[in-house]
Amino acid sequence: MGAFAPLQAGDPRQVGRYRIVGRLGRGGMGVVYLGLSSSGRAVAVKVVRAVLADDPGFRQRFVREVEAARKVTGVFTAAVVDAEPEGRPAWLATTYVPGVSLESAVSGYGAWPARSVMALGAALAEALDAVHGADLVHRDLKPSNVLLAADGPRVIDFGISLAAEATKLTESGVVIGTPGFISPEQLVHDTASAASDVFALGAILVYTATGSTPFGSGHGHALNYRVAHLDPDLTGLPPELSDVVERCLDKDPARRPTVPHLVEELARVSEAEGADGLFTEADWLPGPVAAEIIRVRDEPLPPLPPPSDSDSDSGGGSRATRRRILTGLAGAGLVTLVAMTALLSGGPPGDDGRDDAPRRAPARRELWSYALGEGTTLSMVVDGVVYLDGKDTVQALAAGSGKELWNRRGPSDFITVLGASDGMAYYGDKEYVYALKADSGSELWKIKDGGAHPTPRGVGGKTYLSHAASLYALESATGQSIWTKKFDASLRDAWTITEKVVYLTRHDDTLRAVSTGTGDTSWEFKAGSEITSSPVVAGGSVYFGSKDGTLHAVDTATGRETWRARFDGELWDPAVAGGAGDPIVADGVVYFENDGYVCAFTADTGRPLWRYKPGKKDVELLSVAGGIVQFVDNGRYGRTVHSLDADSGAFLWDEGLGVNATVAGGTLYFEDAGRLHAVSATG
Repeated sequence: MGAFAPLQAGDPRQVGRYRIVGRLGRGGMGVVYLGLSSSGRAVAVKVVRAVLADDPGFRQRFVREVEAARKVTGVFTAAVVDAEPEGRPAWLATTYVPGVSLESAVSGYGAWPARSVMALGAALAEALDAVHGADLVHRDLKPSNVLLAADGPRVIDFGISLAAEATKLTESGVVIGTPGFISPEQLVHDTASAASDVFALGAILVYTATGSTPFGSGHGHALNYRVAHLDPDLTGLPPELSDVVERCLDKDPARRPTVPHLVEELARVSEAEGADGLFTEADWLPGPVAAEIIRVRDEPLPPLPPPSDSDSDSGGGSRATRRRILTGLAGAGLVTLVAMTALLSGGPPGDDGRDDAPRRAPARRELWSYALGEGTTLSMVVDGVVYLDGKDTVQALAAGSGKELWNRRGPSDFITVLGASDGMAYYGDKEYVYALKADSGSELWKIKDGGAHPTPRGVGGKTYLSHAASLYALESATGQSIWTKKFDASLRDAWTITEKVVYLTRHDDTLRAVSTGTGDTSWEFKAGSEITSSPVVAGGSVYFGSKDGTLHAVDTATGRETWRARFDGELWDPAVAGGAGDPIVADGVVYFENDGYVCAFTADTGRPLWRYKPGKKDVELLSVAGGIVQFVDNGRYGRTVHSLDADSGAFLWDEGLGVNATVAGGTLYFEDAGRLHAVSATG
């Protein structure tokens, strides 16, 4: 898989003094290109969208952002090498490194040994020391913002940093950060300091050492709640890491270690684990990750495009390798300014061998927009209702019109929407789960859960929720207990319910069918590999994916497998597969995501129909409607929604998005400039 895509019609061939040779990605602020200087230096060039650059306030912030980013000069940080923040177009260039993100390395190749984690931690602490030395705070340190090269990691993306002595660069009420890595003080008090970056570093060390985040998985709002109020889960963390990680993840920023202290401590422990402290070769990395980095580094760059009449300098057509262009470059870090949403047209075709010609995204028809209160964000869209939550407020809007249905202030200063189904809506605070009527917001009951926050699910007038190894059934109208069943192993919060059956998964290969009436087990099915998706029920079958990349179809009545399928060849290597996402069943076809591929199989027989690879491992299916499959990837430079033809898998278009957007019922919902917008998803 290449790190870049071919240029499209309308892409610039020259930006400043850099010849543009390929696309690296796109995000809310613009498109990121691979550029070459006249001397052959490779850079990552971000070209700001004209609609943003024409905004005087944005341009002023962008100028300040570039000035702040130039202060960061650490070995393990990205360097801004050139910029024209007041040019037309406005652009920014940083050093480019051919490598992979920490996120893709862990999701693709698994948890790292302690020795490699320690070496990584020492380098990241040194990078943060450089950032803080320039009076900056990163505010959004996470695995996708760490690039890996043979000569060490690089921290990228300082555009949402705050100058420690300056005013915010973001609009009021916007909390910047990534669920699971953002610090408690950013969530509760909307303040960030150097200690906030230390918290994120601790979470990164847990993720790298165990393959899981310290606050679990699930909806971002639930993750944020756990960060703010619950203890981290450090299961599987090597003992030599436990002490330093626990201190980094302390809820009180004053009790966390300082970055200079971390630099010394992690370097000392790293040496004790056998690391020599040198990043001159790739042996500090796990073997498979090092091999992938070397492969990417040596992959040929695209040929230089022929110069146009407007080009001021010409380039040769040789296919120089990355090694020839520059070795040991700093990270491909680009500065992105705020958590803002933008819709960008065009995108690269899949790299699975098809030569799909991309189309521009259709013109969007805005259905409505709604002014968000301070700190209020989009949570989810369920059954024609848009749910919003803030630090102490839950709101519901009509999905078709944007009209406010109800607005409820919670009993504490940090609440989160947990789910909605069967005419019920649920939210939680640090002590209770609350059940509301979805149409009016009136409270029906609450149950104390100590902040564990399972996802309640309602059907047939009953509410079901799980916690640890127990499943609970309650009367939806009153919250009165009907039955409780305790199982022999902890349940995953990835289960599905129908009128008569609850389909449960554990942290193993077992799918269990449980009666909604009694809680008794009807049957169990062993997949042979850990189940990594939620089960989906359609047409008498339950479909789910497992860690080895297999899609399973099991008869709902008997628990017998009717078929299992996956594409042959190199698509899923059980040794490196990142696990499967939740399937979608529509019009007799099962759409399935695994390890960055989107695939389609016939629902009745499991016959493979097509597969598509967008070039990112972090992919999530969103919807199948109107003959179009839509999914989102969380790339290095922002989130992108891709649209494919449902029949053929042919690439149609893609669009860059901000951090908070979703598709439901043929409508795209996204936040921008303090408003929630609803636009047609397919034109």
